[in-house]
Amino acid sequence: AGDESGNRRNGYGRKTVLTEGGSMDLAIPRDRTGTFDPALIGKYQRRFPGFDEKIISMYARGMSTREITGHLRELYGIEVSA
Repeated sequence: AGDESGNRRNGYGRKTVLTEGGSMDLAIPRDRTGTFDPALIGKYQRRFPGFDEKIISMYARGMSTREITGHLRELYGIEVSA
């Protein structure tokens, strides 16, 4: 059967994060031992500070809205409208 004592993925936990533009639903990965600590938004964090400013900054630097949408999809795996 094998050794089952190692840490493994154990699904996802759901979290709603508040941004300046509204709420965003996230699926946060978890592991069996509970040692995974998300880097972008902490375990008990409910707000994503500065998210809108980051989007505005990308736009101000010349990225199109479609490029920003693709960038967010690649980095965070989230879908946002242009």
